Amino acid sequence: SSFNPQSALLPILLPGSFNYSSITMTWTRKANFFLAAIALASAAVDAFVAPTAAVAQRITPITLQESTSVAEEGESIQSFLQQNYPLFETLLLAQIPNIYGTLSASDSTDGFTIFCPSNKIMEDIDSKRKVQISDPRNVEVTEKLASYHVLANGKVTQERLKREDWTVPKIDGVAALSIGGVLTLGGELRVGRSKTGGFMGWGATEDGGVVIGNNEARIVKSTCVGDKGIVHEVDGFVAPDLIWRYFDQLRIPGF
Repeated sequence: SSFNPQSALLPILLPGSFNYSSITMTWTRKANFFLAAIALASAAVDAFVAPTAAVAQRITPITLQESTSVAEEGESIQSFLQQNYPLFETLLLAQIPNIYGTLSASDSTDGFTIFCPSNKIMEDIDSKRKVQISDPRNVEVTEKLASYHVLANGKVTQERLKREDWTVPKIDGVAALSIGGVLTLGGELRVGRSKTGGFMGWGATEDGGVVIGNNEARIVKSTCVGDKGIVHEVDGFVAPDLIWRYFDQLRIPGF
Protein backbone atom coordinates (compact mmCIF):
# COMPACT_ATOMS: atom_id res chain seq x y z
CA SER A 1 0.00 0.00 0.00
CA SER A 2 1.10 3.60 -0.43
CA PHE A 3 1.03 6.49 1.99
CA ASN A 4 -0.83 9.56 0.85
CA PRO A 5 0.11 12.51 3.12
CA GLN A 6 -3.19 14.23 2.42
CA SER A 7 -5.30 11.23 3.42
CA ALA A 8 -7.06 11.27 6.78
CA LEU A 9 -8.11 7.65 6.40
CA LEU A 10 -4.78 6.06 7.26
CA PRO A 11 -3.98 5.36 10.93
CA ILE A 12 -1.54 7.77 12.54
CA LEU A 13 -0.62 5.37 15.33
CA LEU A 14 1.44 2.31 14.49
CA PRO A 15 1.39 -0.76 16.78
CA GLY A 16 4.64 -2.23 17.97
CA SER A 17 4.13 -5.23 15.70
CA PHE A 18 3.68 -3.01 12.64
CA ASN A 19 5.89 -4.11 9.74
CA TYR A 20 7.61 -0.89 8.79
CA SER A 21 9.66 -2.50 6.02
CA SER A 22 6.46 -3.16 4.10
CA ILE A 23 5.59 0.52 3.83
CA THR A 24 6.16 2.48 0.65
CA MET A 25 5.53 6.18 0.37
CA THR A 26 4.02 8.13 -2.50
CA TRP A 27 5.12 11.73 -2.71
CA THR A 28 2.74 14.45 -3.73
CA ARG A 29 5.36 16.05 -5.97
CA LYS A 30 7.73 14.49 -8.43
CA ALA A 31 10.91 13.76 -6.47
CA ASN A 32 14.38 13.43 -7.85
CA PHE A 33 16.57 10.36 -7.45
CA PHE A 34 18.07 11.45 -4.16
CA LEU A 35 14.73 12.08 -2.47
CA ALA A 36 13.53 8.68 -3.64
CA ALA A 37 16.52 7.17 -1.88
CA ILE A 38 15.46 8.90 1.33
CA ALA A 39 12.02 7.33 1.21
CA LEU A 40 13.42 3.86 0.56
CA ALA A 41 16.04 4.13 3.27
CA SER A 42 13.66 5.45 5.92
CA ALA A 43 11.54 2.32 5.59
CA ALA A 44 14.48 0.10 6.42
CA VAL A 45 16.52 1.88 9.09
CA ASP A 46 16.74 0.42 12.56
CA ALA A 47 14.78 3.36 13.97
CA PHE A 48 11.52 1.76 12.94
CA VAL A 49 11.46 -1.11 15.41
CA ALA A 50 9.16 -2.42 18.12
CA PRO A 51 8.57 -0.03 21.02
CA THR A 52 10.34 -2.28 23.52
CA ALA A 53 13.76 -1.87 21.87
CA ALA A 54 16.45 -0.18 23.97
CA VAL A 55 16.72 3.57 23.64
CA ALA A 56 20.23 5.01 23.93
CA GLN A 57 21.04 7.80 26.35
CA ARG A 58 21.04 11.31 24.92
CA ILE A 59 24.45 12.96 24.90
CA THR A 60 23.16 16.18 26.46
CA PRO A 61 20.17 15.46 28.71
CA ILE A 62 17.89 18.38 29.54
CA THR A 63 15.40 18.98 32.30
CA LEU A 64 12.06 17.85 30.95
CA GLN A 65 9.10 20.04 31.74
CA GLU A 66 6.59 17.78 29.98
CA SER A 67 3.90 20.32 30.75
CA THR A 68 0.86 20.98 28.63
CA SER A 69 -0.49 24.50 28.28
CA VAL A 70 -3.17 26.12 26.13
CA ALA A 71 -2.59 28.88 23.59
CA GLU A 72 -4.66 32.04 23.67
CA GLU A 73 -8.25 31.52 22.62
CA GLY A 74 -8.74 32.20 18.93
CA GLU A 75 -5.01 32.21 18.16
CA SER A 76 -4.24 30.50 14.85
CA ILE A 77 -1.51 27.89 14.52
CA GLN A 78 0.34 30.15 12.10
CA SER A 79 0.32 33.07 14.55
CA PHE A 80 1.34 30.81 17.44
CA LEU A 81 4.33 29.37 15.58
CA GLN A 82 5.45 32.73 14.22
CA GLN A 83 5.49 34.20 17.72
CA ASN A 84 6.93 31.23 19.62
CA TYR A 85 8.99 29.29 17.06
CA PRO A 86 9.83 31.80 14.31
CA LEU A 87 12.86 30.01 12.86
CA PHE A 88 11.09 26.67 12.57
CA GLU A 89 8.07 28.35 11.01
CA THR A 90 10.07 30.40 8.50
CA LEU A 91 12.85 28.00 7.53
CA LEU A 92 10.90 24.74 7.52
CA LEU A 93 7.15 24.61 8.07
CA ALA A 94 6.28 27.44 5.68
CA GLN A 95 8.03 25.52 2.88
CA ILE A 96 5.30 22.85 2.84
CA PRO A 97 2.77 23.87 0.15
CA ASN A 98 -0.58 24.95 1.61
CA ILE A 99 0.44 23.71 5.05
CA TYR A 100 -1.84 26.11 6.92
CA GLY A 101 -4.79 25.21 4.76
CA THR A 102 -4.11 21.55 5.57
CA LEU A 103 -3.81 22.24 9.31
CA SER A 104 -6.93 24.39 9.33
CA ALA A 105 -8.92 21.58 7.73
CA SER A 106 -7.45 19.09 10.22
CA ASP A 107 -8.35 21.32 13.16
CA SER A 108 -12.03 20.99 12.27
CA THR A 109 -11.88 17.19 11.85
CA ASP A 110 -9.35 14.84 13.45
CA GLY A 111 -6.87 17.43 14.67
CA PHE A 112 -3.14 17.79 14.05
CA THR A 113 0.18 17.30 15.84
CA ILE A 114 3.44 19.19 15.28
CA PHE A 115 6.83 18.16 16.67
CA CYS A 116 8.56 21.54 16.80
CA PRO A 117 12.32 21.77 17.44
CA SER A 118 13.08 24.31 20.15
CA ASN A 119 14.39 27.76 19.27
CA LYS A 120 17.84 26.78 20.56
CA ILE A 121 17.96 23.78 18.22
CA MET A 122 17.05 26.00 15.28
CA GLU A 123 19.52 28.72 16.30
CA ASP A 124 22.31 26.15 16.56
CA ILE A 125 21.99 25.17 12.89
CA ASP A 126 25.28 26.31 11.35
CA SER A 127 25.33 29.01 8.71
CA LYS A 128 26.09 26.58 5.89
CA ARG A 129 23.02 24.50 6.70
CA LYS A 130 20.79 27.57 6.87
CA VAL A 131 21.95 28.63 3.41
CA GLN A 132 21.30 25.14 2.08
CA ILE A 133 17.83 24.98 3.64
CA SER A 134 16.94 28.35 2.13
CA ASP A 135 18.37 27.56 -1.32
CA PRO A 136 15.42 27.23 -3.77
CA ARG A 137 17.19 24.33 -5.46
CA ASN A 138 16.76 22.38 -2.23
CA VAL A 139 13.06 23.12 -1.85
CA GLU A 140 12.00 19.47 -2.11
CA VAL A 141 14.54 18.34 0.49
CA THR A 142 13.50 21.15 2.82
CA GLU A 143 9.85 20.23 2.35
CA LYS A 144 10.61 16.60 3.15
CA LEU A 145 12.55 17.56 6.28
CA ALA A 146 9.69 19.75 7.49
CA SER A 147 7.02 17.16 6.65
CA TYR A 148 8.46 14.68 9.14
CA HIS A 149 7.48 17.09 11.92
CA VAL A 150 3.77 17.21 11.09
CA LEU A 151 0.85 14.82 11.61
CA ALA A 152 -2.11 16.29 9.77
CA ASN A 153 -4.72 13.67 10.64
CA GLY A 154 -4.80 13.41 14.42
CA LYS A 155 -4.03 15.05 17.75
CA VAL A 156 -1.55 12.88 19.65
CA THR A 157 -0.97 13.94 23.25
CA GLN A 158 1.94 13.05 25.53
CA GLU A 159 -0.39 10.80 27.49
CA ARG A 160 -1.30 8.88 24.34
CA LEU A 161 2.34 8.44 23.37
CA LYS A 162 3.16 7.07 26.84
CA ARG A 163 0.19 4.72 27.12
CA GLU A 164 1.27 1.15 27.88
CA ASP A 165 -0.08 -2.06 26.38
CA TRP A 166 -0.99 -4.46 29.17
CA THR A 167 -2.34 -7.08 26.77
CA VAL A 168 1.15 -8.33 25.91
CA PRO A 169 3.75 -9.88 28.26
CA LYS A 170 6.24 -7.54 29.88
CA ILE A 171 9.86 -7.63 28.80
CA ASP A 172 12.40 -7.37 31.63
CA GLY A 173 9.54 -6.32 33.87
CA VAL A 174 8.58 -3.38 31.66
CA ALA A 175 5.26 -3.05 29.84
CA ALA A 176 5.42 -2.24 26.14
CA LEU A 177 4.13 1.04 24.79
CA SER A 178 0.81 0.64 23.02
CA ILE A 179 2.13 2.28 19.86
CA GLY A 180 5.44 1.73 18.10
CA GLY A 181 5.35 4.83 15.93
CA VAL A 182 3.36 7.50 14.14
CA LEU A 183 2.79 8.41 10.50
CA THR A 184 3.69 11.98 9.60
CA LEU A 185 3.41 13.83 6.31
CA GLY A 186 7.00 12.77 5.64
CA GLY A 187 6.83 9.14 6.70
CA GLU A 188 7.04 6.87 9.74
CA LEU A 189 8.60 7.93 13.03
CA ARG A 190 9.44 5.54 15.83
CA VAL A 191 8.11 6.14 19.34
CA GLY A 192 10.19 4.70 22.19
CA ARG A 193 11.02 5.12 25.86
CA SER A 194 13.51 7.74 27.02
CA LYS A 195 16.33 6.81 29.36
CA THR A 196 18.90 8.63 31.47
CA GLY A 197 22.09 7.65 33.22
CA GLY A 198 24.40 4.84 32.28
CA PHE A 199 27.33 5.03 29.89
CA MET A 200 26.90 5.09 26.11
CA GLY A 201 23.46 3.51 26.46
CA TRP A 202 24.52 0.81 28.94
CA GLY A 203 22.94 0.78 32.37
CA ALA A 204 20.54 3.60 31.57
CA THR A 205 17.16 3.63 33.29
CA GLU A 206 13.80 4.79 31.97
CA ASP A 207 12.76 8.23 33.14
CA GLY A 208 9.08 8.09 32.25
CA GLY A 209 9.32 10.03 29.00
CA VAL A 210 9.21 9.09 25.34
CA VAL A 211 11.49 9.72 22.39
CA ILE A 212 10.38 10.47 18.83
CA GLY A 213 12.23 9.43 15.68
CA ASN A 214 15.63 7.86 15.19
CA ASN A 215 17.27 10.97 16.68
CA GLU A 216 15.44 10.23 19.94
CA ALA A 217 14.06 13.74 20.33
CA ARG A 218 12.33 14.30 23.66
CA ILE A 219 9.20 16.29 24.27
CA VAL A 220 10.03 19.31 26.45
CA LYS A 221 6.57 20.83 26.67
CA SER A 222 3.27 20.81 24.82
CA THR A 223 0.74 23.47 23.87
CA CYS A 224 -2.82 22.92 22.67
CA VAL A 225 -3.58 25.27 19.77
CA GLY A 226 -6.97 25.77 18.13
CA ASP A 227 -9.79 23.28 18.63
CA LYS A 228 -7.91 20.02 18.04
CA GLY A 229 -4.27 20.87 17.53
CA ILE A 230 -1.20 20.30 19.68
CA VAL A 231 2.41 21.47 19.34
CA HIS A 232 5.11 19.43 21.08
CA GLU A 233 8.37 21.31 21.59
CA VAL A 234 11.17 18.77 21.16
CA ASP A 235 14.88 18.97 21.89
CA GLY A 236 15.99 17.82 18.44
CA PHE A 237 14.92 17.11 14.88
CA VAL A 238 12.73 14.05 14.44
CA ALA A 239 13.44 13.50 10.72
CA PRO A 240 15.94 10.78 9.67
CA ASP A 241 19.57 11.94 9.54
CA LEU A 242 19.80 10.72 5.97
CA ILE A 243 17.83 13.72 4.76
CA TRP A 244 20.58 16.11 5.84
CA ARG A 245 23.04 14.42 3.51
CA TYR A 246 21.07 15.49 0.48
CA PHE A 247 21.51 19.16 1.31
CA ASP A 248 25.21 18.54 0.65
CA GLN A 249 24.57 17.58 -2.97
CA LEU A 250 24.74 21.28 -3.90
CA ARG A 251 27.97 23.22 -3.66
CA ILE A 252 27.40 26.53 -1.91
CA PRO A 253 29.83 29.28 -3.05
CA GLY A 254 31.92 30.64 -0.20
CA PHE A 255 31.71 27.52 2.03
